[in-house]
Amino acid sequence: MTKPLNFNNSRKKYLTVILNDEKNTTLLVGTPTKAIMNELISLQKDINSMGGGEVDMESLELLYELSATLMSRNKTNTKVTKEQLENTLDLEDIFTFFTAYMEFIEDVSKGKN
Repeated sequence: MTKPLNFNNSRKKYLTVILNDEKNTTLLVGTPTKAIMNELISLQKDINSMGGGEVDMESLELLYELSATLMSRNKTNTKVTKEQLENTLDLEDIFTFFTAYMEFIEDVSKGKN
């Protein structure tokens, strides 16, 4: 008899993020849903152009919103807001997070299924 596939018991991979807030909040951020991945892909081109020195305020807003959404997908279900990130992460920090997260997704997608 075949063993059932139970997604409640599957081992997940996480990206550890330590925020530079008063509590040094540690988040174990999970992989994105398909809907979030679609947003990541559509924003990727804008983010690449912003990294070249051109800062588009609308794209920057979307980057902080999407980063909050991503960070909120954490193991303890800690809610992270765009406002929190705007107050704790500067432009360099938000780009660093985004780059690390994209590398994390790439590593997970190359891993064993």
